[in-house]
Amino acid sequence: MEAFQFPCRIGAITIGICTAGESRILSNLREYTLTEGSMFVSTPQNILQVYSEHDFRCDVLAISPDFMRQIHINPQYLLPVLMVFGDQQCFPLSEANRSALHHLILQIETEMQVASGTHFTTEIISGLISATIYKIGDILTRRIEQCPPQEQPRRNRAETYFRQFMQLLSESFKTERSVAYYARRMCITPKYLTTLIKRISNKSVSEWIDEYVILEAKTLLKYSNMSIQEIAYHLNFPNQSFFGSYFKRNTGLSPSQYKQS
Repeated sequence: MEAFQFPCRIGAITIGICTAGESRILSNLREYTLTEGSMFVSTPQNILQVYSEHDFRCDVLAISPDFMRQIHINPQYLLPVLMVFGDQQCFPLSEANRSALHHLILQIETEMQVASGTHFTTEIISGLISATIYKIGDILTRRIEQCPPQEQPRRNRAETYFRQFMQLLSESFKTERSVAYYARRMCITPKYLTTLIKRISNKSVSEWIDEYVILEAKTLLKYSNMSIQEIAYHLNFPNQSFFGSYFKRNTGLSPSQYKQS
């Protein structure tokens, strides 16, 4: 799990199955608890961070949409199923499903280590990954059938506004950091937006904006080849100095210190 100790953007469908202990997971600043026997699913481009305990163990499979197409699986079949869950990215598995997925992932790992270099290595591994994807799709589809979205409690207006704000924020945080912008897009006043978001999340609009910007900055500092100056411009800061002051004010570290940590 060391790959996930810092915020990182994963360009893949990511599946985690907890086999021991428990861990906190941040997905685009939403927090989930992954316990033994539960599964976590995340769509491509989410930013993930895992706060794992020393006894935490997890089977993880990350599959890029491009690779899915190479093995003749259209990712568009699975992505809509994943999107239905919304905030429910983490849920318990039955013992049978947990065991089946664990053995499939273990077999993939074994073939990658043992069968490397044989004539049919690629075909064997591709077949196992296809079987795993279809099994996950089956698990998710059955869960939707058992708990249809229309049977879930209706969200009140404040929660609807919150989800709308979070969607707009994920699309625009790199260039737009004013409360007025998001209020205007949502056709409400800045004061009303501020009141709603604070009541629902215990964070202000400005705090959410700062957290999204800092999360993206951390990801780029750790996992991209961009210079600090390039990151500053990418996130729409006027210069590197302004970005450095902003980053240190929110994290306690300069960008270079974080990059080297």
